[in-house]
Amino acid sequence: MTVKRILTGIVAVFLFFLIQSSVFKHLAYIGALPNLLLILTVSYGYLRGEQSAMIVGFFSGLLLDIFGMNVLGLYALIYVYLGYLAGTCHTWYEPVDFRIPLAMIFAGDLCVLLLEFVLFFVLNGDFGFRYYLTGKALPELAATMILSIPVYPLLLWIEERFVNVDPAEKKKKEDWNVADLAEAERKDGIS
Repeated sequence: MTVKRILTGIVAVFLFFLIQSSVFKHLAYIGALPNLLLILTVSYGYLRGEQSAMIVGFFSGLLLDIFGMNVLGLYALIYVYLGYLAGTCHTWYEPVDFRIPLAMIFAGDLCVLLLEFVLFFVLNGDFGFRYYLTGKALPELAATMILSIPVYPLLLWIEERFVNVDPAEKKKKEDWNVADLAEAERKDGIS
């Protein structure tokens, strides 16, 4: 891991936590509180891989646990697993295609909301799933998805412009592009 990766990860976790816990708390009266830390964890998993996403997920969840929960480590564990699952797709797809990260953010937020319902409502004897679904789950899911549309491209842009972590991978892409262009020129010359 390079220093740029570590610094951008630390700054992003704290910045996203501050925005989620201060700015978006004022929007909570409409019932839609977007989950920025989940967007960050899943995006880093998709952009950087399992290890970075698990570290970012751990510290994101730990901040949520420290400042909002009675059980220390629950969200940290959930976010570590989400980061790992999102990080497994790191090598499968290109980061530019943002439909897959959006689908992973949707699935991750849905999993977190269902786990919250089971752990905080069902285990306390409250089985009002319809109330939870319409009052908290759907508005949060919608707000998270709407906010992830501009946030993921921003994180991708920061990753490509400022971090540029792996020069060997960049060289490999450049070589592939040169080889691809040479192949295309050769085919055009033959036709």
